[in-house]
Amino acid sequence: METELLTLDELTERTGVSARNVRFYASRGLVPSPVRRGRSGYYGPDHVARLELVRELQGHGFTLSAIEKYVDAIPDSATPSDIALHLSLLAPVTGDRDVDVPGGLSGMGISPEAAAAVAEVYAEHGRQVAEELSEIVRTMVWPQFRAAGYTAEQLREFIHRLKPLTIAGLVAAYEQAIDASQATYDGRQPRH
Repeated sequence: METELLTLDELTERTGVSARNVRFYASRGLVPSPVRRGRSGYYGPDHVARLELVRELQGHGFTLSAIEKYVDAIPDSATPSDIALHLSLLAPVTGDRDVDVPGGLSGMGISPEAAAAVAEVYAEHGRQVAEELSEIVRTMVWPQFRAAGYTAEQLREFIHRLKPLTIAGLVAAYEQAIDASQATYDGRQPRH
């Protein structure tokens, strides 16, 4: 079976990534160079999957260097299904991605500087948690799923079901930590 190859124009139309950015990402090693057929370059499903991953990482606020580190951890032999796994790990749990933390805190009388600092703490730790959990799924869970014959789609469904548990776990851990922190102010023992 021959893999469908796309011209650069077809690739940019399919992914929404400009030709200039496709070339830039290829120069940085974020996507492979095009497949050469004579003087023309063509792109396959791997290019599409990697470009979609780069776009999603950018949408999550990853810097170019963080994207490079993330993509470097994906083996060159990864299939488009393997890359789809990474995309599923990045998808939001709820549709409410535009939470205005600084605006909400400013509305509570918090200075804009303090509100921005809080928002940065949330963003930084959110990225760190996502990166660490993604690494666990990539290195420990996905190999088990593959060995059992599961597809990337079945793994995506598992990740979708895992997200609410992850959020609940983060909220519980945060509540315990904030209770312990508050107890030090009050001079009493935190509840468990």
